[in-house]
Amino acid sequence: MRRVVLLVAAVLAACLTTVVAPPSPVAAHTANYPIVLIPGWHGVASTFNEMIPKLQAQGLTVLDFDSNTAGTQALGYAPTASGQHISYVAGKIVEEKIQAALSANGYAATQPIDIVAHSMGGLVARFLVEQPGADVDYWSSTSGWYGDGVADVRTDWAGRVDDLIMLGTPNHGTWQGWVPGTIGGFGIWNTTGGDMAPNSKFLTRMGYAEKSGEYYKTIGGDPWYLQWLQYDYNGDGVSHGFDGVVPAESPFLTGSDQTLVGFHHGELVTADQPLDLVIQHLGYTSSQTGIGQANLAGTASVKLEYAKIVNDHDGGTTDEFRFDVYVDANGNNDGYTYLNTINYDRDAPFTQNWGNSGPSSIGINLPGTSPRMDVKLEVWESDPFGAREYVSTVYFTDIMLSDDLDGQDYYSADAADSEGGTNSFRVSMNGATSRVAETRLVTFGIDKAYIQNTLEPLGNAEAQFTIHAGRDGYAGTFYRGSPEDGSHYSRGTNTWANIGTDTKNNGVVESETVWKGRMLKSATWRFDAEYFDDDGGWSSRDSGGMYYATGSVGSMGGGRTNWAGTSLSAWDVYFYTIADA
Repeated sequence: MRRVVLLVAAVLAACLTTVVAPPSPVAAHTANYPIVLIPGWHGVASTFNEMIPKLQAQGLTVLDFDSNTAGTQALGYAPTASGQHISYVAGKIVEEKIQAALSANGYAATQPIDIVAHSMGGLVARFLVEQPGADVDYWSSTSGWYGDGVADVRTDWAGRVDDLIMLGTPNHGTWQGWVPGTIGGFGIWNTTGGDMAPNSKFLTRMGYAEKSGEYYKTIGGDPWYLQWLQYDYNGDGVSHGFDGVVPAESPFLTGSDQTLVGFHHGELVTADQPLDLVIQHLGYTSSQTGIGQANLAGTASVKLEYAKIVNDHDGGTTDEFRFDVYVDANGNNDGYTYLNTINYDRDAPFTQNWGNSGPSSIGINLPGTSPRMDVKLEVWESDPFGAREYVSTVYFTDIMLSDDLDGQDYYSADAADSEGGTNSFRVSMNGATSRVAETRLVTFGIDKAYIQNTLEPLGNAEAQFTIHAGRDGYAGTFYRGSPEDGSHYSRGTNTWANIGTDTKNNGVVESETVWKGRMLKSATWRFDAEYFDDDGGWSSRDSGGMYYATGSVGSMGGGRTNWAGTSLSAWDVYFYTIADA
């Protein structure tokens, strides 16, 4: 295992900041204006849920875009139809939303603002500032945006935007933008994805330098464990890695003030170090401490989005391809858990692009203890005679995002085909989040059980408890007294089994804690327990019935809640849940 090494290195990476010196001095911050928060691809406003209260705690004002929802809400946006590029989204959608929010909050239409933008949101903000009077109704593959003769972008943004801070913005593009732009599968977001591919028509027309008179702050993610792709966009001869979605130096623009930090794409809006830089650039001295927490939590499922198989593996009949899905939930190379097999029958060679509607694995609870997870696909072909022919084994390592973050969650990898050539695959991870504010730390524990009746005719009960805990529909299976190794609690009628203090027949005392981890507030939790009396094979494994409880994670009371099941004649159970505030 490499857990200790990972933790130490992660702390060092978070604490050590590589500062890329700007080529020219930057202007001082001039005033404090309402802050507009613009999220990245897929325009998810909750991207900034953790940042908003931290900015407000410094005395900064964040512009609220949804007065019908409690608390301050960031800007959310989306194309209104397919084929709409970033230029259209900026001029026709985002600009109008900003102006409407200013009016709703009592500001004048010409109110100066500060902008903090994540990922593609920085390109949206740049377009407003750098393309005054742009006409964006249409798109040409050769020349980019053009219109109907009526300007769609106000001409005053350059004068009204005081500070523009971009976090992980692909100003030089990202290779991941090639997938939605070329393969598709992301619906109305396909064209905006293509705009972020390196050397796209949109990026080349925008250019790679600050607009004259503007002073941008750009922050790139450069975690130590993502150095296998390296780029040099600032021209200093030193290459850096990428943040899992965008190359670390891609935010750099000639003339900008750029800093690299040791965090991945999602952590750029949650970790304290990049937030410190945001606060400082807005003219305040940050009081934030620590390195933040952006661990994956929830019930993750793996979606197969794309497969390219280069060889026929069952000549004369239809290929029966099987994709065995495995997950290393901690991303620390300590073993993979098999989830299930995805079946797909089709003659190869073929290229199949399922996109976001692709087949999915069952779920696995992520413990909320790591920002990364790994996925393995074992691909094989099953012929009508039952033979299993190996095709490929492909690994997707350091998965850090989910579609709950900004939608740009796909991971691509190649693997050798057993008959020669290279197969290609793409997966996404769904149902989990790396935003701590969307989760709660939940503990499920079994305190004790009261054996009212032994279920075997002779002697004590060989008491075993089968327990499920976690998200409803995806709860993991746990035992107190295991049917696998024959251990149990030997108990007579009307006796107790105290889980945390009493030994099993093999002398082992088991922990009361059944499962502990972060769960999405939007999830439904379930905890159930069933008592079995199993004499080891002389007769059947008799069940004493099941107790269960369920509810919303978001509505769980803080602290410990005790639960007692006393309605069955064979046994009673006493368990508990603990949820953070």
